[in-house]
Amino acid sequence: MVCNAQSQSEIDAEAGGFSGKTIEFIVPYVAGGGTYAWAESVLPYFAQYLPGNPKMVIRSKPGGNGSKAANEYSEKAPLDGSSVLVTAASNQLSFLLGDSRVRYDFSQWRPLLAYRSGVVVYTSDGMGVNNIEEFLAMPDRHLVMASMGPTSDDLFVLMAFELLNINVSSIFGSPGRGSARKIFMRGEANMDFQTTASYMANVKPDENNGKAVPLFTLGSFDDQMNYIRDPMFPQLPNVFEVYEMVHGEPPSGEAWEAWYSLLRAGHGSLKLLVLPQETSEGVINAYDLAIKRMLNDREFQATVADRLGKRAMLGGEEAKKLMQDRSIISDKNRNWIVNWIYDQYGVRL
Repeated sequence: MVCNAQSQSEIDAEAGGFSGKTIEFIVPYVAGGGTYAWAESVLPYFAQYLPGNPKMVIRSKPGGNGSKAANEYSEKAPLDGSSVLVTAASNQLSFLLGDSRVRYDFSQWRPLLAYRSGVVVYTSDGMGVNNIEEFLAMPDRHLVMASMGPTSDDLFVLMAFELLNINVSSIFGSPGRGSARKIFMRGEANMDFQTTASYMANVKPDENNGKAVPLFTLGSFDDQMNYIRDPMFPQLPNVFEVYEMVHGEPPSGEAWEAWYSLLRAGHGSLKLLVLPQETSEGVINAYDLAIKRMLNDREFQATVADRLGKRAMLGGEEAKKLMQDRSIISDKNRNWIVNWIYDQYGVRL
């Protein structure tokens, strides 16, 4: 129950209402991955606070490493608030690197909610190791990971493997991280990674049963954009620390600079909930108010802290700031990454 005096914009937002409408959460991947898991975590709470108690559904629209759904949304999204898009790291990477499949521009969208996700890299119990130190010390073994491809958000991990001298054979073509996880669980791969939401929901039980062994995270950024260990997994080293274990010195060089700049531009693995910029202010205000109330919901806060981490979910001006920062990558680093993808995998963006 809200006891504080309401602003006129809040009163107007509530008066608009979505009574009798169905609102779609568009997810650009198949069900079972981190983006879908995040949407499932948010939807029940979000639905409570939109005026008019609309029906809310998740629509999975995979294809093109997330670009298919984003392109369609950019071209045909309704302006009445009945459809919102969840953008994931692949959307940002494709946009940042100038992928020819991209027909969208982040400036076309109004950010409502941002989620700074972590990423955990893990191996199977069949490797016979308990931590990253034992993993790095083991004799050479055949490492296999299912992947969506080098132009998806898998790029963060594929480049990290290169930095850390971890030789992994990638099976490309997986439609999403959820499918890659299933391949891992069937024993057809012995390396995998998942974002925080998917790891906590789908992998943590296997870790507790000894079937999955977490090795390291991609790290995180604090509010001042300092690179730190992932707060959700403080026992695991980040890539900086593993690099020091492998090379005996702090990271340096063009490869590290390019990878780090890409990670920073994406704030780790950033997900955004967006509407078209042309959406009416009344609808925008209704969404902003619903998100404000959701973020202040104590039950929601407890759920977020348990599954996703404190300060993982940001709305309002903070979400706008994260979206604006998503394009901070130099031409030098962008060109290095594009050339690396071509040299390693023969893929030209």
